Amino acid sequence: MVDFLLTPRQEELRSIAKKFAIEVMIPSAEKADREPDPAKSFDWNVVREGSRLGLRTLTIPKEFGGEGANVETAAMIGEQLAYGDLGMAVAFDQTWKILTAVCRVANDAQRKRWLPLIVEDDTCLMGICSTEPTAGSENILPYQEPGKGMQMRAEKKGDVWVLNGTKRYISNGGLAKYYMVRTRNDPDGPLRTSLTSFMVSADAPGFEVTEVWDKLGQRCVQNGTLQFTNVEVPDSDRVGEVGNAAQIGTEFLLGYGSNIQAGATVLGVAQRAYDLSVQYAFEREQAGGPIINHQIQRTRLARMAMQITAARAYIMQSAWSAGRPDQDPMHASLCKVFASEVAVHVCQQALELWAAAGYMRKNPLEKLIRDAQSFLHSDGTNDVLALKAGNYLMKPDPSDLVYSKRAAEAAAGR
Repeated sequence: MVDFLLTPRQEELRSIAKKFAIEVMIPSAEKADREPDPAKSFDWNVVREGSRLGLRTLTIPKEFGGEGANVETAAMIGEQLAYGDLGMAVAFDQTWKILTAVCRVANDAQRKRWLPLIVEDDTCLMGICSTEPTAGSENILPYQEPGKGMQMRAEKKGDVWVLNGTKRYISNGGLAKYYMVRTRNDPDGPLRTSLTSFMVSADAPGFEVTEVWDKLGQRCVQNGTLQFTNVEVPDSDRVGEVGNAAQIGTEFLLGYGSNIQAGATVLGVAQRAYDLSVQYAFEREQAGGPIINHQIQRTRLARMAMQITAARAYIMQSAWSAGRPDQDPMHASLCKVFASEVAVHVCQQALELWAAAGYMRKNPLEKLIRDAQSFLHSDGTNDVLALKAGNYLMKPDPSDLVYSKRAAEAAAGR
């Protein structure tokens, strides 16, 4: 049975994150969002302050100097940070996700080598490199056409792998000091057995940030195109076994909570839009009194609250079950789909309540509307995630190695 009662430490972390979001992130974001050059909008002071509070290293185990947060805690804190700014919350959340993967997949020597360096550096962010100019969300599916999909190559030469290719639309692109890069070790095989992951340092020879994208929303975090030209990576920096990056990727989305945490962050946008709208409804006077007196506006706000509460419950239930043998993999993806659609709808309803005032740049609502739209395709497009979830109805799907393993464990009572 799901227990939504927070521990004292979770309550403390939530309070820390909420205070940080309101006092540090919101003032910074108001300025950064209006910076015309996307390469100049990122505020490193926010990262440093968040790191000092323990937020940057949230998912690193305590024995390495982190908080050791599980998916539930990371989702809860991600929502609080996104209340301050979605883009900056993504900068933190991407780092949490990759650190979780490192802690679970990397070997002992790699963890002992990487984690202390990351903990000690208050400005160390992480990035994951999957999307390419010709390959995006289809990489999430059990898409097994030989040679199709992701094309970035990794060729082994002795004890070194040589990486060549382009990654596009990478969150923290140009900000991260380390990137987990998914590559093809077999150019002709299916994705299921042909992908291998590596940890690549941003100062590696041959690595270059070729573009920082000028985005509609999430303007407080960089999104970049990354070029790898004969980048040499030692085999000791390979993450996981050769050819198993597709399985790691599925675990990343399900058991490691990537989609769940994505849904939680965008829900922070919806919550702020709702809170601002309640405040505005009491302050805005029309027809002789505040518009909260109008039945249509009270009804609108009630429906917004209903949707946010439902999305949060869905996210926390999915977070609670993440990684369990009896986890239903449908919901790890669908809670992100639902939360992002709720966020967009709540922001739209907030605009209806604010009317013309909400459309004006001087007011905070228009930024929230722009930010919410980004999560209809972030961490996998909603259509692809819904399709993947629907595929689980035809279980067991033999092309999904992670689900098949989980189903077998559940059937065996493990």
